[in-house]
Order: sequence, then C-alpha cells, then structure tokens
Amino acid sequence: MHRLCEILLCVDSCKSAAFFSPDEMITVLIIDDDEHMRKACSRVLSAQGWSVLCAETGDEGLTLLKNCERKIDVILLDNLMPGLSGTDVLVQAKTLDPAVRIIMITGCVTEEYSAEITSMGASGCLPKPFTPAQLRHALDQSGAD
Repeated sequence: MHRLCEILLCVDSCKSAAFFSPDEMITVLIIDDDEHMRKACSRVLSAQGWSVLCAETGDEGLTLLKNCERKIDVILLDNLMPGLSGTDVLVQAKTLDPAVRIIMITGCVTEEYSAEITSMGASGCLPKPFTPAQLRHALDQSGAD
C-alpha cells in the first residue's frame, strides 16, 4: 500500500491546477478507510482542478452525498471497509442519486466482480495499485470531464 501512496503522491509539480468557477467544477467524493489513499487521490484530483470531498466510512460518505450543498458528480469507492461494504454503499448511493457515477477501487478485480458491480450501477472499477494517470483515465471514462 505504501508503494501506491508514493506513486499517487508523485504528481508533476510543474502542472498547475486548472481554474474553474464553482459551478463548472467536477466534485468527486472519495470514500476509503485508508487515510493515505484518500489524501493521495485528493492531491491528484485537486491538481486537476476538481473539487474533492473525503469520507472515511460508508456512512460518512452517504451523509455527505445526502447533505452536501454541491452536487457530487463522481464517487471513488473502496470496496473493503469496516462497517458498510463498498457494494452496500454503492446500492444506497444509487438510490439517493441515480445519476452519480461510482468507480469502485479494490485490490481484487475479477470479471465476475466487474459484472456484478456494473449490474448494481457502478460506472467502472479501478484495481489497486494505480497511478495518477490511471486514476484520471478512470474518471474520464466515467464521463467526469
């Protein structure tokens, strides 16, 4: 896991964030119990000019989805967390906001798992570990551009 964090934190420091008005910004909610993962993904996405919110648990993430003043466009969702599992959060999030795009992030991806989460409403799956480029690509593929 530390290797992944190092990869994600190696963002090209010469790139400046794109500047958008608040209404134009894509808002991404990262739900992951791993603090290093949340921070690393947040840095990569913030450097792209995206608005980022973070939640440590599924319950916290669902509360943000329900109560956030800004529309959440995309959720990066860890599958294995204490409390609610990622798939439990996926189902509840799609009930709260059927339009939200959800990308599952997990260390174990099989064809069966991908098919299952897609049938549940996920936009995609990003296997760990991943690079900043792979993270940005997954978001682009979900329509978050």
